[in-house]
Amino acid sequence: MNRRTVLKLGVGAGILGAGGYRFLPSWPSSRLESVDTLAQRLYTSLDEEQRAEACVSYDHPLRQYHNRGVPGGGRSVVLGFNRKQRSILTDLMYASLSEEGRERLPKQDVTRWMGVNTMQVLICGDPTSSPYQIIFSGVHLNLRVGGKSAEGAAFGGPQVYGDQRGDGRVGLPGNVYRDQFLMGQRLLHSLDEGRRKYALLEEAPVQTKIELQGRHGSFSGIPVAELSPNSKELAHQTVDNILSTYASSDAAYAHECIAASGGVDGLFLSYYLHDGNEGDIPEAQVFRLEGSGAVFYFRGHPHLHAFLNVAMDGDSPLSVGESLGTNPVWLDHEGVKELFEEALRAQMGADLAYYDKDSVAGRLRPGVVRSGDIYTLESWQENAAVVDVRGSDLSPVMQSSLRQRGVELNPEKTYSVATTAYIAGREQEKLGRVGARRPGPMLRDLTVSYLKSHGFPKI
Repeated sequence: MNRRTVLKLGVGAGILGAGGYRFLPSWPSSRLESVDTLAQRLYTSLDEEQRAEACVSYDHPLRQYHNRGVPGGGRSVVLGFNRKQRSILTDLMYASLSEEGRERLPKQDVTRWMGVNTMQVLICGDPTSSPYQIIFSGVHLNLRVGGKSAEGAAFGGPQVYGDQRGDGRVGLPGNVYRDQFLMGQRLLHSLDEGRRKYALLEEAPVQTKIELQGRHGSFSGIPVAELSPNSKELAHQTVDNILSTYASSDAAYAHECIAASGGVDGLFLSYYLHDGNEGDIPEAQVFRLEGSGAVFYFRGHPHLHAFLNVAMDGDSPLSVGESLGTNPVWLDHEGVKELFEEALRAQMGADLAYYDKDSVAGRLRPGVVRSGDIYTLESWQENAAVVDVRGSDLSPVMQSSLRQRGVELNPEKTYSVATTAYIAGREQEKLGRVGARRPGPMLRDLTVSYLKSHGFPKI
């Protein structure tokens, strides 16, 4: 069903009857202005209230944020901009895409019905005096507009796209990005038995694990350089297909970045058989191409969530915001979990802390860490919470946590446990029988404060 059909069925008529004509989606202009011109027109049209909510400095940590389906900040399009501004935003979205991209992204998920009205917009910096970045966030979407970042990140940072169609069905029928799946499947079929053995891996990484590892990274799968000529060509075509969604100038810079890190032949190819609670993955519906300065992660199970992160120098990736200190080593799942638990316990003044390992959204690289790195690491935008649990009611996990800290369990004592609002509200069995509950700040802000005052714990 498209937007025209929705209107024909009377959905739009109800809005019109309520005097809501201004809320109807805009169509792109027949002749699109450049991205820079549109960005400047939008920015200069904002009033003081709009600017206060939609705009942040270019070095704000929100510029680094990425995740699909989770608003990254900014102002609601349908509620926060007038019709003329929404028309500019529609043109801006289309101007950032190629002809192929205009047949994909605007037709994914609810975007095909309501356009930019379903999104939020964040403006980083001043488009009238570069650099700047405009970010559209919405369902299965984090679309960056404004070109490469000052740090040399293609598109200005990671792009996110996806589509619900074909959910749970083999082959993603009807999905607007199905051609990318078919290309990945052709690539898998082109591998001989020996190469396929190295490319097929058991468990898929968490979807937001797209941090750049640099020249000393450890990559899973098989090097594209070791594929047959036919398979190499298909790998190149797969990358070209993914980048073809975006404006030619942006795609060209992404290709430059990839070339600087060894080209497509310098990437590693992997496919995955299982995906945690989602179970077995149908053939080729989750695949990954990764190298020192690029990650392409296509997750077509149970439906599509796709991520790409490309930069000129994988050893100096996008990292913005306030400096928080130096992280000595890579922190993977267990290390990130411990970091958040240390921050929760210290900042909330709690006896114990619990962060769910399944919520870990990626890894934290060694080196100087800035607040934007934490915003990306805690990309679910969760709030903290403290709950009270009687000692005799603590879960086995919490009892084990006490023992690890050398504390003897007192069944009569009431312990305070710092955790996330999600766990406190929906998965209390991981903590024990919960009594009183108190809200806390956002976990990312709490962790930033912790690192500023305590530095990095020895994990």
